[in-house]
Amino acid sequence: MAESYKEPDKIVQYMAALEANLEKATGKSLAQWTKIAKTCPETNPRAQLKWFKDKHGLGQSRAMLVLAKAFGGKPLGDEEPDKLVDHLFRKHPEQRALYDKVASFVARLGEGTLSPRKGYVALYRLKQYGAIAPRREGLHVALAMTKYPKNARLVEVSKFGGGERNKKALVLVAAKDFDVEAKELIKAAWQEG
Repeated sequence: MAESYKEPDKIVQYMAALEANLEKATGKSLAQWTKIAKTCPETNPRAQLKWFKDKHGLGQSRAMLVLAKAFGGKPLGDEEPDKLVDHLFRKHPEQRALYDKVASFVARLGEGTLSPRKGYVALYRLKQYGAIAPRREGLHVALAMTKYPKNARLVEVSKFGGGERNKKALVLVAAKDFDVEAKELIKAAWQEG
């Protein structure tokens, strides 16, 4: 499935612009920042980001770019998105087959991307329109819509999938839950996104 995973074009363009303007914005070149990154006493990525902000005043996006260049990898996401997805389902392996069905459906909608993160898989079209993550209660498919239809299957969620836009989610417990109605709700969010 890795061939269907990628970062949205806007994010790729944003990171390229950050790199192109790094020296102008910070007074230091990427090579200079990379050298500084290698002096960071922290090994945890979050601690490294905090170190850059506290010690050097470098914002999160620029720090992510520098760390990726200094230590390898991509500024957003993993070199191997399938590993991120596998890691998501380590506690709920029974939900993986259902996720694969949802991801396959989303990929067939047309324009858009599935972008794995550490805690969820983001769904993008022109902007993020949803996120998928396993939870104890079942597979959550959060949706970002300007107006949600009245539907008892949509449950309230907060800060799900890296954004405030995902306010409601479908909870899928079994393959039968991924029915025509569930697909129509996902498609409606995709059309808005």
